[in-house]
Amino acid sequence: MPRITVDLLRRRAEHNEGVLSTLEEITLHQQDIEAIELVGDACRNLQILYLQNNLIRKIENLQHLKQLWYLNLAINSIQVIEGLEGCENLKKLDLTLNFVADITSVRSLRKNARLECLYLTGNPCTEVEGYRAYVIQQLPHLITLDGVDVKRSEMIKATQDAEVVDESWRMEAQRVAEDRHEYERKKKEGTLDPPKYNEKGERLYGNTPDEREACYKDMQEKIDKAKNPPKDPNSISAIWEENEKLTKPRKLTPEEEVQKYGRVLQKNEGKLPYKLWEDKENVYLEVQPGKFISTSVIKVDIQPEYARVEVKDKVLQVLLPSEVSPSQSKVKRGTAKGELLLTMPIVGDFKGVTDLRMPKREPVKKEDTAKEKPMEPLKRDALMGFESPVEAKDGSIREARKHGKIEELE
Repeated sequence: MPRITVDLLRRRAEHNEGVLSTLEEITLHQQDIEAIELVGDACRNLQILYLQNNLIRKIENLQHLKQLWYLNLAINSIQVIEGLEGCENLKKLDLTLNFVADITSVRSLRKNARLECLYLTGNPCTEVEGYRAYVIQQLPHLITLDGVDVKRSEMIKATQDAEVVDESWRMEAQRVAEDRHEYERKKKEGTLDPPKYNEKGERLYGNTPDEREACYKDMQEKIDKAKNPPKDPNSISAIWEENEKLTKPRKLTPEEEVQKYGRVLQKNEGKLPYKLWEDKENVYLEVQPGKFISTSVIKVDIQPEYARVEVKDKVLQVLLPSEVSPSQSKVKRGTAKGELLLTMPIVGDFKGVTDLRMPKREPVKKEDTAKEKPMEPLKRDALMGFESPVEAKDGSIREARKHGKIEELE
C-alpha cells in the first residue's frame, strides 16, 4: 500500500513550488493511504487537508497542525473519533461514510472549541435514535451538523433530555464494544462467516473496514491484470525472462559472504560517491545517492563492523575502521543535495584514523613552487642548424645550409 512520503508531499505541493514549510493546503485524496504520517511534522502551517477516499483507519499524527481549520476524512475506515485535541483552530470536520459506531467518542471534540461544522452522514451511529440530540448536547458550540443548521430549540431540548440520552448512548456504546470484541475474537480464531457470492459468481462485501479493504484489493488486482495481462508461457519473451531468472546470479547477503569467503566484502555496485571518516566518538559515512532519488527506495543497514546502503537494488557496503553501536546510530538526509549521513558511535578502541576516503595532502614546499625560467625562442640560425634524417644522408645539403647558401626551407 502507498505511504505518505516527502516525495509525495512535494509532488502534491507543486502550487507552492514544492516547499513544505510554508504549505497551507494539500490534497491527498484517492491515494490508497492506510495511515496518516509525516504530514503533521513536515507541513506544520497547513490550514486545509484533504484525505478523503483512502483506507485510513485511525486519526493520528496531526497534533502539530495548530493552524488547521478544515480536515476532510470522508470515505475512509475510521471507527473512533480521536487524535484532534491539538488542532486548536479546527472549524470544519468531515467524517462522511466512515465506520463510527460508538458516538460517545465525539466527546473528544469538546477540546476543539472553534469547531462549527461536523459531518457524520453515512456512519452506523447516525442510524440510532437520539444521535443528533446527543451530538448537539455534547458539542454546544456546533453551528451545523450533517449540513443542517443547529436550531436553538434543538439545543434546549438536548439539554433537557441530557440524562436520558446519555444513558441510552452509554448502553449503545457498551453493545458496540461487545460486538467489536466478538468480531476480533472470531477474526483471530478464523471463524468468521465465509464470503458470499451472487448468481454471477461475484463476491458480496459487508460493511466493515476489513471488507472494504478486501474489496479494494480485489478491484486493484483486476485493474493490474487488465493493464498487465499474463504472458503466454510458450512465447519468446516469457522463455527469455525465465532464462534470465535462472542465469542471473543471486546477490549474497552479508551472512552468506562470511560463510563463503570468511569475511564481509566491500562493494559499491552503483559507484556512489562516498566519504568515510571518524573521530574519537563516532564513525561517519556520507553517501551521495542523488538529489532526486526518493528516500523510499533507500535502505540502510548498520552492523558493528560494516554499514550497508542500498539504493535501487545497488549495494554500497563499507567496512568500518572501528566497532560501532547500531542501536545508537543515526541516519540523516540533507534537503539541499540529498546527501545521506550515517553517524555511528564507537564502542570499541579508537584507531586514530581521521579520513579513510580522502587522505590529507602534504603541504607543498616553497622551493618546489619556484617558477622555472621560460625557454628562449629559437632563432633562424638555430633552426638552420637542425638536421633531418633525410638531410643527414646528403652531406652536400648539410654543408650548404651551414654556409648559408640555402635561404628558404622547402
